[in-house]
Amino acid sequence: MKKFEIGKEYFDHSVCNYDCVFTIKIIKRTEKTVTFERNGKTRRAKLFSDERGEYIIPDRYSMAPVFRAECKVQPEEEAAAEDSAPAPAEDAARSISFDVDQPTDESAVVVMVGQRVECVCGACYPVQAGTVIGFESSPATRFFLSCVYAVIRWEDRPAVPERVRLSDIHRRGWRSANGSPLGVFVTG
Repeated sequence: MKKFEIGKEYFDHSVCNYDCVFTIKIIKRTEKTVTFERNGKTRRAKLFSDERGEYIIPDRYSMAPVFRAECKVQPEEEAAAEDSAPAPAEDAARSISFDVDQPTDESAVVVMVGQRVECVCGACYPVQAGTVIGFESSPATRFFLSCVYAVIRWEDRPAVPERVRLSDIHRRGWRSANGSPLGVFVTG
């Protein structure tokens, strides 16, 4: 189980605006509470835990942030000084390669350009068909680990391709932990 660590920073996104990020720094902790600093003020909050680890809810309003121990702020990397320019072949290879961080169990899916997918959004929406047209890699930031996305062109809106995390594309018949059949699935 993930636990809050003294001296570490944690974050949560605003419910209304995903680009708005709240951060806290853990000052001290006991078995049942943590003391944290946020916006220059020191406060204490009760610890809760679930299957994902520890979390706190420092404020009590409908859209209050919930800080989880699994959402640790990543340290900023300093730009490394390059001693020599890479060879053109190395540079070309680096520009088209990336690491795919997917689970390697029996439910893992290999996604390729040209592969057909479908999106099941619920009873009020028809199943959408689409095609994988490429991949994008986003670098790690202070708040996000690096991620690889499949770029999908949906048949009902071909002018607006959508990015979908590779980890969010599943085999047909997959169900979430709570039994929901919604998501993006490989066809065929």
